Amino acid sequence: MPTGTGKTVLFSEIVKMGFEKQRKILIAVHRIELIDQITKKLNEKGINVGHIVAGKNTDYSKIIQVASIQTLSRRERPDANLIIIDECHHAKAASYKKLWALYPHAKFLGVTATPIRLSGEGFDDIFDELILSMSTSRFIEEGYLVPISHYVQANPDLSNVKTSKGDYVTKMLSNVMMDNRLMMNLVDSYKEKCNGKTAIVFAVDVEHSKDIAYRFNSAGIIARHVDAKTPANEREQILKDFKSGRVKVISNVEIITEGFDFPECQVVQLARPTKSLALYLQMIGRVMRPAQGKNEGVVLDNAGLWLEHGLSDADRIWSLKGKKKRRNIPREFNELAIDDEGVIREVSRFRPEEVNGLKLIPMTEEFRRLIIFEDILKIAIQTERKLLYPYFQYIKYLIKIGQQKLTKIELEYIKKRLNYYNQEGRSLPEKRFKPGFWMVQQKYLTALPTLESLDGTYVSERDKTLDYNDFGDSL
Repeated sequence: MPTGTGKTVLFSEIVKMGFEKQRKILIAVHRIELIDQITKKLNEKGINVGHIVAGKNTDYSKIIQVASIQTLSRRERPDANLIIIDECHHAKAASYKKLWALYPHAKFLGVTATPIRLSGEGFDDIFDELILSMSTSRFIEEGYLVPISHYVQANPDLSNVKTSKGDYVTKMLSNVMMDNRLMMNLVDSYKEKCNGKTAIVFAVDVEHSKDIAYRFNSAGIIARHVDAKTPANEREQILKDFKSGRVKVISNVEIITEGFDFPECQVVQLARPTKSLALYLQMIGRVMRPAQGKNEGVVLDNAGLWLEHGLSDADRIWSLKGKKKRRNIPREFNELAIDDEGVIREVSRFRPEEVNGLKLIPMTEEFRRLIIFEDILKIAIQTERKLLYPYFQYIKYLIKIGQQKLTKIELEYIKKRLNYYNQEGRSLPEKRFKPGFWMVQQKYLTALPTLESLDGTYVSERDKTLDYNDFGDSL
């Protein structure tokens, strides 16, 4: 299930069903934050749990146990009929794989948003079946996740950064990302796109993260740094101040990726390039949870991750099987459409510098068609046709390709574009149309007319004669 869609809620309900039948269940996690989160959720369901974690006494009388995988390897193991592994993309680690040998008769349930390993290893040697939920785009459509506005802010040159174990070498990566121009761009892009909003920044290493926090504070934006060695009480206070809004920006090093639950977070800023698709999706997932008054999550991509992985809300095909050659970006995501001041245009991945400062949008069939509308509009303006001409030519084009109706997105986009030109000073009076024209165009959202009936709606005899095919190669 995608990040933010309720994996903990789902398996907590499964635990409740087992608890009522006196089944012994062990939940294994790799972060202390996940233990607290799971415990809270189970307590809400009236289930008291035992903890197998450093610093706490273990009550083995509880039939439900939540364990740190690190502590579990050093303590007496509880009985279990069912083992639940949270964030189970880590389950290939030796500490987890031992569980299958230690509990040969138990059933195993793994939950994750990202069933993929950086190495390309599969999971079919430890799990039998992959159960998929709805796609990310479907969760967004139904309101369970918020849509993402993905802005490209920088595309750092990583050509000289070596890789180790599948990802960039940290020190070399840090040297690149600490470049003064890139560091200034972090603060500038935040102030330009989302000033005053709560933001989580993902840094390369501790030195990088501390410098990021310093630069934000120097710009008058209250920011804090956290990493794995930040004392627990200090980290807790920082997160509390962040959630209250007193701290606007938290810069971290792989701490706020999994298990951090703050739906009100409005912005994620990516300052850490990675070849890990799982890490990329986990980072962006921090901003996709819905909250009151929040209608979108903003992603500031200062690491060029769109080039490595495509858009975060793209529908991906998951499998338990491994991949010999890891390919993060499906072929259909190699080209992306860009929203530039409200104008859709196609960009090339081979000229990333042209994308800086722009908002990425998915290359859906709908947006692909609107790129054709832009071509028709461009030629119509060059040939001094009436402003409604490109609209009717586009409707004619839709009919010819078998599209049954105009979508709301298409109508609103075309309306906005033509209204822009339908102003004094931007077109001649005889080329313009009455603003009330759009009132009757809602009918095309239900069904498009026939070509014969459409012929009578053209604004001049001259416009009737030109077919969209006459634009030739320009389309």
